[in-house]
Amino acid sequence: MNVVSIKRPRELVYETVKRRIMMNELQPGSGLTELGLAREIGCSQGTIREALLRLQEDGLVTRAGHRGTTVTRLDQEEAEETLAIRRRIEVRGALKAARNVSDEALEDLRGLIVQMEDAARQGDAFTLIELDMTFHLTLFKLSGLEALEQILTRCTIHTHRSKLWAPGHQRPLTETAHRHHALLEHLAARDASGLAQAIGDHIDTIVTQEQP
Repeated sequence: MNVVSIKRPRELVYETVKRRIMMNELQPGSGLTELGLAREIGCSQGTIREALLRLQEDGLVTRAGHRGTTVTRLDQEEAEETLAIRRRIEVRGALKAARNVSDEALEDLRGLIVQMEDAARQGDAFTLIELDMTFHLTLFKLSGLEALEQILTRCTIHTHRSKLWAPGHQRPLTETAHRHHALLEHLAARDASGLAQAIGDHIDTIVTQEQP
């Protein structure tokens, strides 16, 4: 499909390349060129350049001058550290979020779970990932810890990417979506300690290993 003919081409090009990296179609260490991607997707090199700059901010690609652009590598130790940072930020945020939640925010989060469940039924793993990220970031915004939002966004992206590469990960998409109901229940009850515990458990069990 020629994405240039569709509304908001810059956003769509960014999402197209991001999807390919997250879903492992563009593998770690792969070299990317603006010209090659522009021809493949059907857009200008300038649009590709903007997308690659955004992906660099996400930590999904590295751009090194004359050496070009490459998809960032996956490292198990780095993945574990990223998950630990994400856990600490979200647990801290939960304690504040439960005190600041509004009925409107709860409705938004319920809507996101419905969309996640719909994506799961359709087998659309990437859309489910994007909605999952939106759910967690929407919840975290209630904490008011604005300086940590960008860090959490990047950690969440890499948590999902590492999960998709985990060889033993077996959880069905529908279960991934349903897991968010418990978080919403604690938030709706304004149960700060319960929400913090639930989020910690949720993050600790993001990757399930296949039983021998």
